[in-house]
Amino acid sequence: MESPPLANAKLTELIMMGLAAIAPEADLSHLDPARAFRDQIELDSVDFLNFVLTLEKRLERPIPAVHYPRLSSLQGCLEYLGVAEPRPTQG
Repeated sequence: MESPPLANAKLTELIMMGLAAIAPEADLSHLDPARAFRDQIELDSVDFLNFVLTLEKRLERPIPAVHYPRLSSLQGCLEYLGVAEPRPTQG
């Protein structure tokens, strides 16, 4: 049985905790939800992968590698993770 989608506030908290765990020196207080994390904090490809793996573990939900680009910003994370079933990518 699928778990229900998380509320945005709880999901935002979980995402921010994941980012803080991967990039503890980053100032997340002024994060622009629409801009890519990489454009705002020092996050290399290994850090990003660790962030996604952290989300998978905390949500107890697999995230297919093809969907990783959708998790590149806070807004993208909320849109992708805030649904019970991932929507197929366009294009």
